Amino acid sequence: MRLIRGWEKRYAPQITGGLRLSTASLYRALGDEEGLGDRREGEVRTRQEGEVSITWQANEAVSQHALNEMEKRNAPQTQEQIREMLATEWDDPELQLQEQGVARWKTLQNVKIDDSRLASPLLFCLSREPRTKADWEKLKSALPERYDTWTMTDDLDKLNFEIECGIKRWMGLNEIMEHKIVRRRGWVVYSYDSAPRPSSDFAEIAHMDRWFRKGRGYADEREYRLAWNLYCPQWGAIPETIDIELTRTGLGLFLPWNPPEV
Repeated sequence: MRLIRGWEKRYAPQITGGLRLSTASLYRALGDEEGLGDRREGEVRTRQEGEVSITWQANEAVSQHALNEMEKRNAPQTQEQIREMLATEWDDPELQLQEQGVARWKTLQNVKIDDSRLASPLLFCLSREPRTKADWEKLKSALPERYDTWTMTDDLDKLNFEIECGIKRWMGLNEIMEHKIVRRRGWVVYSYDSAPRPSSDFAEIAHMDRWFRKGRGYADEREYRLAWNLYCPQWGAIPETIDIELTRTGLGLFLPWNPPEV
């Protein structure tokens, strides 16, 4: 399997002698600003039901029947106002409202849960090699314009091993004596339109699978990820970025690559 990676030339492995690995949560925080991240990827959401009631402020001269008629006539506008208010509060693009009677609405929301205390893996991301000029144009338009150098890797087992050796060297240099590494690698699945599906399964939430799903709008990235969760009791949370050195063998895994011409 041949995978490629885009770089700004000054950051390419042959120039720096290593790699900078960033956490998945950092990529999410950067969002569309960097032309890479889906600001909703990895989000933890749970399905929540609720109810909203509207109270009309009126004087005694207005009958209840008149108030009911006012609400009915303004129902679409009222529903849209409620949707905007709750979507802003809960950051849920898929908020649903069901009318339960005059001035009463049932809400169904995918409420975002704070996941800052959960481990965020270090990532190294690549893309499937485009074989045609059309595929190349799609990939190029999906990635940052600043990439001006491209490399190809065709041995993922060796690449995974070399990067992990670099991670362990980084831990040794930082005197991290006790640690645990949890690994995962595979293709990113582009599985949702506007927000990840809700889940109440903690095992699924804590697992790295949630960082291998992105919105369908990012499908042209054709992304493959290598991921490592580092657990270091003496450190607690690891930095959002770490710089690792590569051996000569590791550097040799990043071969020059040129786009297809047809």
